[in-house]
Amino acid sequence: MTDITNRNQSIISVSDLNKLAKDILENEFSSVWVQGEVSNFFSASSGHWYFSLKDQNSEIRCAMFAGKNSRISFEPKDGDNLILNGTLSIFEGRGQYQMIIDHIELAGEGALLRAFEDLKEKLSKEGLFDYSFKKQLPPFPTNIGVITSPDGAVLRDIINVLSRRAPLMKLTLIPALVQGEKSIQQLIEALEIAKTQNDLDVIILARGGGSIEDLWSFNNEELARSIYSSSIPIVSAIGHETDFTISDFVSDVRAPTPSAAAEMISQNHSLIEENLTDIKSNLESVFLRNIEFKKEESKNLRKRLRHPGDKLRETSQKLDYLSEDLNQKLIKNITLTQKDFQSLLITLKNLSPKKQLQNLSQEVINLFKNLIDSSSNQITSKNHQLAKATATLDAVSPLAVLSRGYSILTTKDSDVISSADGLKLDQEIFATLAKGKIKTKIIDIDNEN
Repeated sequence: MTDITNRNQSIISVSDLNKLAKDILENEFSSVWVQGEVSNFFSASSGHWYFSLKDQNSEIRCAMFAGKNSRISFEPKDGDNLILNGTLSIFEGRGQYQMIIDHIELAGEGALLRAFEDLKEKLSKEGLFDYSFKKQLPPFPTNIGVITSPDGAVLRDIINVLSRRAPLMKLTLIPALVQGEKSIQQLIEALEIAKTQNDLDVIILARGGGSIEDLWSFNNEELARSIYSSSIPIVSAIGHETDFTISDFVSDVRAPTPSAAAEMISQNHSLIEENLTDIKSNLESVFLRNIEFKKEESKNLRKRLRHPGDKLRETSQKLDYLSEDLNQKLIKNITLTQKDFQSLLITLKNLSPKKQLQNLSQEVINLFKNLIDSSSNQITSKNHQLAKATATLDAVSPLAVLSRGYSILTTKDSDVISSADGLKLDQEIFATLAKGKIKTKIIDIDNEN
């Protein structure tokens, strides 16, 4: 039993007692980590947070002042499982035992977030996230590799988008678990298999949304390095738009959702259809212009095409001119020769004696005879050449061909018919014969010969 009569021990006030207890707690527990569940959370107008942290058997009051909680990315709520770091203290005014909080993180998720940030910083320093190393997506991919679970809704969403936007695109599934202990190894193995498929144009790495724990397989360093080493462009489509993984940062392109990834790689196929429409329109225009050009060219050719009789008459006229010119030259030569002869006779008359005159006369006679013979031979040769040329022209003359039983067939527009192609039954055609023309109708057509 306490001897209340012994007053040797000093008596202190309540304030002093609370202050003493506060100093002891703060010195002994200057930094402590505690895990528990939030209850009675209250955010004061001052910005301070007040709440209790409890487990199955006990609880402690907690306070986190505005200067500290401003650095926290979330506001706790009742039921959250938290890990707290701070100092044990006593609120002297009430003698209330409490914990002054310096740091808050969600239990489990907090540790994962620290690991995520550490790996992100490491790989970023190594340059695995640099845009200069990222590969461009092909403009018109034809074969898409998809790494995901074969049983999930993700695969169906991708198939639905591609079947609607790019039905001719080939999809190659490389199945892998996307969650759980075995998922990391399966994802890496699937990616290594996809990287060996030379016919793949792009690879989609996909899974649906979830918590950080659900998506943790995509925060693996080995998987990140496998993505970085791929020569095939990789699209990361992990979770929802607000979810980020290491795979998102190291991939060549990040899509907010798997469906968005499918739309992203198939968007240019609509451009193909537009380009084909433009090309078709341009080809039609060019074709129509060519038709008009050919029509005009055909008209010009028909204008230049002359009737065979016109050509024959022109040739005959040229022969007449040649014959007339030849006769004129011969007459001129004879006239000149006669003049020369007369001149010689005069010269002979002026010369003496008679013998010389006789000799010269005989010589002149011989010369005249030779001249006559030469002129006669020349005329005969020219007439022979003329006859030969006439025979040649007659042999190649269209009229000569017509005289042998052939005819020239034309349409009513005077187009020469050289083939049965394009002719129609009952069509009127015209036949030009050696003498005269006839009009007839087609009663049968045989295109085989």
